[in-house]
Amino acid sequence: MAEQLRATARKWLYTTNHKEVGILYLITSIFLFAAAGVLALTMRTQLSAPGNTLLAEDIYNQFVTVHGLLMIFWVLSPLAFGFANFIIPLQIGARDLAFPRLNAMSYWFFFFSGVMMILSFFFGAAPDLGWTLYSPQTAAQFTPAIGFNLGAGALILMTVSITMSSVNFLVTMLKMRAPGLKLRFMPAFSWAILITIFMMLYAFPSFLAAVVLLYVDRAFGTVYFSSIQGGSLLWDNVFWFFGHPEVYIVLFPALGIIADIIPTFARRPLHGAKYVIGAMVVVAMLSFAVWGHHMFVTGIGIVSTKLYTVTTIAISLPFDVMIISLIETLGMAKLRLKAPALFALGAVANFIVGGITGVFLASVALDYALRGTYFVVAHFHYLMVGASIIGLIGGLYYWFPKITGRMYDEKLARIHFVISMIGFQILYFPMFLLLDMPRRVVTYTPDTGWGLLNLLATVGGFIFGGAQLLLFYNLYRSSRVGPPSGPNPWEAWTLEWALPSPPPPHDFDVIPTFLADGSIRFGPSPGMPNGSSHPDKIGYPNGSSVPGGARSSHLEGLSPWPVLMAFAAFIFFLGLTIGKPANPQPVSYQPFWPLIADGAILGVISLFGYSREKFTVHEDTNVESWPFKQVPNLKLGIWTFLGAEVIFFGVLIGSYFFVRTNDAAWPAAGTLFDIRNGFAMTLVLLTSSLTAIMALASAKAGNRNGLLVSLGGTLVLGVAFLYIKAGEWFSLGGSGVFQNYSLPATSYFITTGTHGVHVFAGMCMTVYLLANAIKGKYVNGDHTTLEHFGLYWHFVDIVWVFLFPLFYLI
Repeated sequence: MAEQLRATARKWLYTTNHKEVGILYLITSIFLFAAAGVLALTMRTQLSAPGNTLLAEDIYNQFVTVHGLLMIFWVLSPLAFGFANFIIPLQIGARDLAFPRLNAMSYWFFFFSGVMMILSFFFGAAPDLGWTLYSPQTAAQFTPAIGFNLGAGALILMTVSITMSSVNFLVTMLKMRAPGLKLRFMPAFSWAILITIFMMLYAFPSFLAAVVLLYVDRAFGTVYFSSIQGGSLLWDNVFWFFGHPEVYIVLFPALGIIADIIPTFARRPLHGAKYVIGAMVVVAMLSFAVWGHHMFVTGIGIVSTKLYTVTTIAISLPFDVMIISLIETLGMAKLRLKAPALFALGAVANFIVGGITGVFLASVALDYALRGTYFVVAHFHYLMVGASIIGLIGGLYYWFPKITGRMYDEKLARIHFVISMIGFQILYFPMFLLLDMPRRVVTYTPDTGWGLLNLLATVGGFIFGGAQLLLFYNLYRSSRVGPPSGPNPWEAWTLEWALPSPPPPHDFDVIPTFLADGSIRFGPSPGMPNGSSHPDKIGYPNGSSVPGGARSSHLEGLSPWPVLMAFAAFIFFLGLTIGKPANPQPVSYQPFWPLIADGAILGVISLFGYSREKFTVHEDTNVESWPFKQVPNLKLGIWTFLGAEVIFFGVLIGSYFFVRTNDAAWPAAGTLFDIRNGFAMTLVLLTSSLTAIMALASAKAGNRNGLLVSLGGTLVLGVAFLYIKAGEWFSLGGSGVFQNYSLPATSYFITTGTHGVHVFAGMCMTVYLLANAIKGKYVNGDHTTLEHFGLYWHFVDIVWVFLFPLFYLI
């Protein structure tokens, strides 16, 4: 028994298989959904009657904030990407994601970030400002608790997780589709995930930069968000540039699920499918041009106000196309009202209400009146809960048979739907009528007249929350004793339903081929035309049985390094965060060095083990990979990562311009930062790019000595850059620069410090490359690793080319 438990724990801790990672995402996000729900019900109980004292004001604010953060970052997107992990490779005919270990690592970063957010309650106080974390309340003098720093650290880890996952999915979907599966033929859910990933790659680096600035402000005493030149307007711009696309990031996967469910149960193809995909693309692009409507009350200019009004109204039009398409799909259909279809239809109805009420907020006049009221709370939750959560629950029921191989209790699922919809409407619709009740108030007096509507909303909250217990019970019990589902209980048409339920570890015996007539061919076996029913006796796609020992190179290849690396990052951030205040204000915190050292040591060991582990993933060549057919998976992944880095540094540099243009007393060029140091660092770093190019050229020529000298030169030059930079830092720190030039020093230390971290990472890569080159690698045609390193190193150098004139010459 003990041995079996150890084997099970080892499997789930070390797994890299996309289906098992997907299950981990689903279970963890459902658990955090329950935790966020408990916080919400406690808040609603506090508001159920005037003058209630169930929660103290500070505890109430913590519950409000953590509830919002958990739902937005740790429930909605992770639940959707749990489905994406399990389903996307099956829908596109791949055996796994492009980078299985990176996929596992993204989950564990997500897991430990959630742990860190919950731990914030136990270190003074959790974040308590609302999920938008508006400045200047984030300053240490207003929110001194270390728990807030833990929350900021959790957001950093979460954003790193999302970046890893986004890179992985993008490469997989662009490079690993089955032969014949053109992008335009992908199912709606796959398209929704692909578009969501592109939004993530632009939005989350912006958010990461904002949270890094916030974290450093609080942990090390910088002043980006506590200065009048930066402050609330800087945070508003950077946060909402991410925040409004985030609304669609959490919404699109649910819409993709709905667009897969409704055609299945209507027995009709999605009406105008190409227009639905086009509408999603338009929304994705417009989503980065509407953030200003969150700032109408901040006094932005009249031209900006008109522009954001137009874009906010315009972004509603593509959603009209999506809704009309779904309605047309239902026209003249013989709809089978199974639980997935019921939840999909309920989500569409809620989305219509949420969308219409959102258009009101595009009006400047109405926005001024409604902005801080419960009307906005109702509108937001009709989208986030009514559309996204209800749609995702539909996905749970839809793919439950595929994931477990068993059917859920249909009668219980329908009862769950009815109670959920009744509870949801009783919970949130009264909030539309609370037009004069401010958000985030902990209590109110009887003469306000808000008591009855709040009591009604609280009753609805308990009805809705209680209904989810039926979901948990149904899924848990059915996963154990539910009747076998067969491969395709819904007679659905997408590729995942051609596989056994649950699918085998390797997904496909033979990668399928999509034919021009819409049929799918597995090797020499007959194709299965779309729309045909699949008999329950269908086995593996090629009709063969797969022996238990048949594995692809990585399927059950467990790897301990992803979880260890994530844990190392977790304890490193804990060490940075949970130390005692360094002075009595407090404005900065003394790190807890033992934990930092433990995290750093474990991180180095994990990186070494990760790099040395023999873990290979076969890269199929006979796949649909337009427009990147000639680009290897890893190179495309690095390009994608560097694209995210461009946004990250772009926001840091944009923040610098924001505060500088608002500061009339900025020191003249050369008076604060020594131009000679800047020039020396520029010369050293550009020369290191040349030696990196020489290293690659030497490897291609088979010149081992030239390779060693070039890599050694790159390492020495990188160390020289860091040495000059460290000397300048210590010199400036000792001269009292923060006392005299706090804002210029803040922008300098954060921006060049972040760049310095990237240089240090490049030095670690160089040491690894040099160690392998000494052993004779890279000179026998295997020089792609050097090429990938060069892409990263040249990017780091290019960033410095921008930073040098900004800080030293202008």
